[in-house]
Amino acid sequence: MIHERLPKIWYGGDYNPEQWPEETVEEDIRMFQLAGIDVVTLNVFSWEKIQINEQTYHAEWLDRLIDRLYEAGIYTCLATGTGAHPAWMANKYPEVLRVDFYGRKRKFGGRHNSCPTSPIYREYAKRIATFLAERYQHHPAVLAWHVSNEYGGRCYCDLCERAFQEWLQNKYGTLEALNHAWNTAFWGHTFYDWKEIVVPNTLSEEREGGETDNQGMSLDYRRFMSDQLLDCYRTEYEAIKSWTPNLPVTTNFMGTYEGLDYFQWAPYLDVVSWDNYPEIDTPPSKTAMTHDLMRGLKQGQPFMLMEQTPSQQNWQPYNSLKRPGVMRLWSYQAVAHGADTVQFFQLRRSPGATEKFHGAVIEHAGHEHTRVFRETAALGEELQELGDMLMDSRSRARIAILYDWETRWAAELSSGPSIEIDYVREVHAYYQAFFDNHIQ
Repeated sequence: MIHERLPKIWYGGDYNPEQWPEETVEEDIRMFQLAGIDVVTLNVFSWEKIQINEQTYHAEWLDRLIDRLYEAGIYTCLATGTGAHPAWMANKYPEVLRVDFYGRKRKFGGRHNSCPTSPIYREYAKRIATFLAERYQHHPAVLAWHVSNEYGGRCYCDLCERAFQEWLQNKYGTLEALNHAWNTAFWGHTFYDWKEIVVPNTLSEEREGGETDNQGMSLDYRRFMSDQLLDCYRTEYEAIKSWTPNLPVTTNFMGTYEGLDYFQWAPYLDVVSWDNYPEIDTPPSKTAMTHDLMRGLKQGQPFMLMEQTPSQQNWQPYNSLKRPGVMRLWSYQAVAHGADTVQFFQLRRSPGATEKFHGAVIEHAGHEHTRVFRETAALGEELQELGDMLMDSRSRARIAILYDWETRWAAELSSGPSIEIDYVREVHAYYQAFFDNHIQ
């Protein structure tokens, strides 16, 4: 993904200065320059700061930030901020709130909290994406677009139920075909009207842990929800492309995440990006497999390493600090498998809330005299020296492994033959055999 304005491996990550006093930016820029950081991802969760109500947009703070970073030689990957809708939207339009697996209507809070079927949510997401694309279409600092953030989850509201019924009509054409495909004669579940079909959650067919009494319905609901979320993404993608047709647009995937069929999504990303967070006991072969899977989504095209932590994570049972050299090692593993960027979450630690213990280039200490910062700066210097030497590289693999999300859903939704069915583990067992023998 060589970009003429920055023809090297991009180095940087998520930057959330809206969480800090504005004067902090100057000190951050000084340290970014020390670390060799040349691209920051902005506005990942700032929708509420830009659009404070239905009619009012305030982006002057973002103008100043992008300009100041650019003056310091730092480019921007600009996010649309739609990963979490503003509180005013949830208050005025409750339909944008999801209904969870247990049939409970959500209130405002968290993220991934927007119903992907809601016309209100889609319209406002399109508006904010259009506003940003029009505003920054000619800004020399903006190199790429980052839509929403880590799409995922499912909604089970009435809007989704009606849309699911329509989706099934389009897929099967007749109820006879649907009843045959789902084997609804079992337990007397035959449908005679499309409106009789409900969403599969704990109020109907499914139970916790992926157990379901109607595998056909549950499998189709996973396909449907992946499609609904993709439609949301495409709404923003098309709005951005109408203003900046030559800039790459992406959204960050999560490797082997169960909820979305990334092969269906990949054609609508100009470049695949993903977030790499191995656990303390994740074998290197599994991380390598996931890099290769991400690269394989677009026929071997290089990808973006959008997120990794420079030190420790915060959501796992035990969040160990990376040993000296491991951050550098894992960064080069990504590059070796086709990454054209090395990016972190995050560049400065959050002062509070759920990610205050998630690692960052600039720790809570707030200065550059930490081991993590020294390692980050050393890697930044190396990537500067590499320039474009490894950009747009290709790998000549001798082996192909077929990974398929629909097969995973079908296998893991099946009742039997064993609770030991774990699709990712089985695929990795094959991959590891070749990895251990140095076969690409």
